[in-house]
Amino acid sequence: MKFIYNIPYLMAFSALLFTGCVDENFEEPVTGRSERTILSNVIAQQSELSIFLQLVEAEGLLGELVGTQTQEQRAVFAPTDQAIMNFLTENNINSADDIQGLRDILAYHIANPNITQSTLNQNNFNFIQTIGNQHIFINRAGESLRFNNQDVNIERSETGNGTVHLIDQVILPRQTTIRRYLESEEDLSIFLELVDLLELQTQLNTDYRTFFAPTNLAFTNLLNELGVQSLDELIEEVGEELLMEIVQHHIINNVVYSANVNNGQALTPQFQGEVRPRVSIADDGVSLTFGEENSQSTAVIINDEIFRSGFVHKIDRVMLPVVEEEE
Repeated sequence: MKFIYNIPYLMAFSALLFTGCVDENFEEPVTGRSERTILSNVIAQQSELSIFLQLVEAEGLLGELVGTQTQEQRAVFAPTDQAIMNFLTENNINSADDIQGLRDILAYHIANPNITQSTLNQNNFNFIQTIGNQHIFINRAGESLRFNNQDVNIERSETGNGTVHLIDQVILPRQTTIRRYLESEEDLSIFLELVDLLELQTQLNTDYRTFFAPTNLAFTNLLNELGVQSLDELIEEVGEELLMEIVQHHIINNVVYSANVNNGQALTPQFQGEVRPRVSIADDGVSLTFGEENSQSTAVIINDEIFRSGFVHKIDRVMLPVVEEEE
C-alpha cells in the first residue's frame, strides 16, 4: 500500500499543533542564579556601614553590588563608619567628599571574584584582585593577615550574594611605581640605565615582580673587577646578550618581601642560569648567595614598601649567573 502525503496539509497541521503548545510566558532559566541577598542590601543592613554605602551610591558604584544573575560574584571589604571617621581625622580631611580619588579608593575595596574568610586563611593566598584594576597584597606575619603591610582587622563577615567583610581601616591603592622609585634613588641610576638600555621597561610595570637592584657602587666594583671603565666598555667586554642575562638574573617573577621568605629559600629569576640565588637569614641581616655552589653572597637592604607592581630591594654586589661555557 502506498501512502501519498499531502505536504501542504501536513505543514498546516504541524503549525497548528505546535502553536497550541507555545507558552507565551516561557523564560530560559538563568544558570547559577542566586536567591541570596544582594550585597547592596547586605551592606544596608549593617548600621556601621552607613557612610560607606552613602559614598558608594554617590560615586556611582552601587551597580557593582546589585547583580543577582551569578552566584557569589563579589566580595566587599567595607570600612566601618568609625574607620572612615578615623581616616578623615588622621589625614586632616573635613569630610569624605573631600577625599582625593574617592571613587578609586572605594573601588579598591570591592573584590572580584568573591573572597571568603576561609580563602583568606589559605597559606598560598597572596593577592586580592579588585575592580579598581589594582590588587591588594596579602602579607602574612605569623598568624595575622596584613593588607599591603597595613594592619587591617576584619571585625566580622556577612554573607549574601558574595561576602561583606567589615574592616577597621581604609585601604589605599598604591601610588608609587617602581620606575618612580628607581628614579628617586640616586644610587640605583646605573641599574635603571641598564633596564632602559636593554628595553626591559615593561618589567617595571608588570604585576608580581621583585627586583634585587645592585647599587651604583656594586656596578663600579664589577667594572673594576673586569678591568673596564664604563658601561659601554662592559657591553663590549661581555656582549649585550650576556648583559641581558645578568640583569634578568636580578628580576624575580614573584613577590619577595621579609614576611614571606625563609632561610635557604631558592629564588627563580627570569634568567636562572645553572645556579639559583638563595636567601640566607642570619643575625647580621639578610643576604643572597649566588655563583658556583652558592659560594658568593651579597647583602640585601630590605625594602618592604609595596609599589604598584611589586618590590625593590637593594643589594651591594652584582650577581653574575653561572652559565654553561660554549665549546
